[in-house]
Amino acid sequence: MRVWSTIPYTVKRLSRDFMTILLLLLLPMVILTVFSFILPDVPGERGFPIMEETAMYMIVGFQLFGGCIAMAYIYLDFFTERRHRIQTLPMNHTVYAFTIMLIGTIFSVILGIILMVFSQFALGVNWSHPLWSIVIISLMSLLSSIVCLILVFSVNNYKLAERLSEVYGLGAFLMAGLFFPMPDLVIIEWFNQYVNPLTISYAAIFEYNGVFENDVIFHVLLLIGYIVVLFAIMLALGRRRMP
Repeated sequence: MRVWSTIPYTVKRLSRDFMTILLLLLLPMVILTVFSFILPDVPGERGFPIMEETAMYMIVGFQLFGGCIAMAYIYLDFFTERRHRIQTLPMNHTVYAFTIMLIGTIFSVILGIILMVFSQFALGVNWSHPLWSIVIISLMSLLSSIVCLILVFSVNNYKLAERLSEVYGLGAFLMAGLFFPMPDLVIIEWFNQYVNPLTISYAAIFEYNGVFENDVIFHVLLLIGYIVVLFAIMLALGRRRMP
């Protein structure tokens, strides 16, 4: 019960994290607004306006960096001098860590939803199935939180863990061909189809037309499978590293 009483405090901490809001909300808004002026109104690779495809890619893709929220607060509370105060509190510290992860994930999802609303009403992006898109964004956010916590549990140097989380996010963008076209190689196509969470999530959104067809189910199960496997790895590493 005492752990749950810390939730309002954690929410307040996140709401005052202006750097996170700047990087995960305001920066994407600026980038999307600029793209709305410079991208031509022509169909993209899936037949939709290229601005819509780019906006959806970016909004889903920024969830790759949302895991840094949970990573930062877990590090502050359990791997700095602050941990001595946390350890004296009469509560289950493992459950407290899970609440930080959960709230950080939800916070990232909320920022993603705000970006969806902004892109639809300010930039004219048509989210045909917004509720389904929110489900995929939530899975992406959860996956990214798990990946980032694995990094902070695996690496002794927090700065290195931060850089690796950036490699995870930027690497997904790079392999998806959003920075520049990637070579037409079988290994890259395979990676984007079965490994890259950005392209998997993007496909799950675009291939959903109100009916759960085989491709949609495959991509969602792939995301869930990665979440389950990586969550087990995170638990094992967390038990070893958590004070």
